[in-house]
Amino acid sequence: MAGRAKSLALSPISRPFDVRLSLPGSKSFANRALVCAALAGGPCSLANLSPGDDTALMLNVLADIGWSVRGRGTNVELTPPLRPKPGSVTTIFTGAAGTATRFACALLCVTPGRFVLDGNARMRQRPMADLIHALRQLGARITERGTAGCVPLEIEGASLRGGKCVLSGEVSSQFLSALLLVAPMVGDGVTIEVRGELVSKPYVDITLNVMRAFGMPDGCIEREGYGQFVVKPASYSCQRYECPPDATAASYFWGAAAVTGSTCVIDGLTRQDVQGDVGFVDLLQRMGCEVLELPNGLGVRGAGEGHGTSLRSLEADMGAMPDCAQTLAVVCAFADGTSRLTGLSTLRVKETDRIAALQAELKKLNIVTRAGADWLEIDGRGAMWHAPAQRAPTIKTYEDHRMAMSFAIAALRTPLRIAHPEVVSKSFPGFWQHWSGLHAHAD
Repeated sequence: MAGRAKSLALSPISRPFDVRLSLPGSKSFANRALVCAALAGGPCSLANLSPGDDTALMLNVLADIGWSVRGRGTNVELTPPLRPKPGSVTTIFTGAAGTATRFACALLCVTPGRFVLDGNARMRQRPMADLIHALRQLGARITERGTAGCVPLEIEGASLRGGKCVLSGEVSSQFLSALLLVAPMVGDGVTIEVRGELVSKPYVDITLNVMRAFGMPDGCIEREGYGQFVVKPASYSCQRYECPPDATAASYFWGAAAVTGSTCVIDGLTRQDVQGDVGFVDLLQRMGCEVLELPNGLGVRGAGEGHGTSLRSLEADMGAMPDCAQTLAVVCAFADGTSRLTGLSTLRVKETDRIAALQAELKKLNIVTRAGADWLEIDGRGAMWHAPAQRAPTIKTYEDHRMAMSFAIAALRTPLRIAHPEVVSKSFPGFWQHWSGLHAHAD
């Protein structure tokens, strides 16, 4: 257990491993399911929820607006609230959770009551202006109490009327997902026109998948690709929902197999999964790994020292799977040649500036990088890679869970320390326990 330790020492594995793992539920599915459950308005049982902080914060949103949340761990029972107290103002705090903050902003616009939505210091810097503007176009009454386009926000509940809005697709697909989730609840219907190229398209596919699972009729939404969505009034209904395993979490273990010549299969995922991050195995295949497709699992058999071959460098557009960009960057450090990752503009406005953070920490491993506004080049060392001459470096995590989990991959090849390892609790509290199992299978 990492606990609240200032750093966690990690050591290389002794030989390749061969594992099959069951991972927790996806927080992307969990947060969308919680919004749909709230909008359905009836009792609902949710299973295999993500155990991470982000999902806990979304559950807190429901509790704050009056829902009864019962259960332990990843399985909860939701019971709808009584009527809100007239004139009362409810404060909703979503911490550092970008998804929960954006979804809550839209949810509160169709929920009776008066609310103040706020987050932590970093969340108060993260952009929400496009979502706020789109909601206002649909009639929502939202007042910014701090920096324009950011939380804290004062929201008059149930103020969304419907109509047409124009939304930029270039900052975050979470804005579009937030609008889509609440749009069926608006009596006049909603038309959303997306301007510019939509980033992270697979997450919108996840949104539509969850909406259908909660009883949304196929004819409720008409669309023109990712450029326009027309949503008709409809109702949600669902008594039980189970979240699938998290494909983003799987990427760390697939990456581990890639750099150590090992084998790792993740239960419950397939190449056809709606989660865009299952495409990470295709990137590893381009680098020389073998993809394993099983009846109820998806895996990777790595190149590298364990199988007598080296990983190849690659060029990859990560616009559809930005949450895997850090994972791939670390894997590329162990490939032959220079890799170039593009489509990274959203990484600049995540929990930290993830491009700058990657450059700073890869430098500690003697890895040369170059970067621009939305791209990163990594000069991999391949078979020539060697550990830094100094003692094991400490990798800063910048209060970013994905920095910790991505650089755990590098630790399988060289000793290092992960600063503030507890940051993984944002999405995967049990990560370090799962990770230690790789060593157990390699001993």
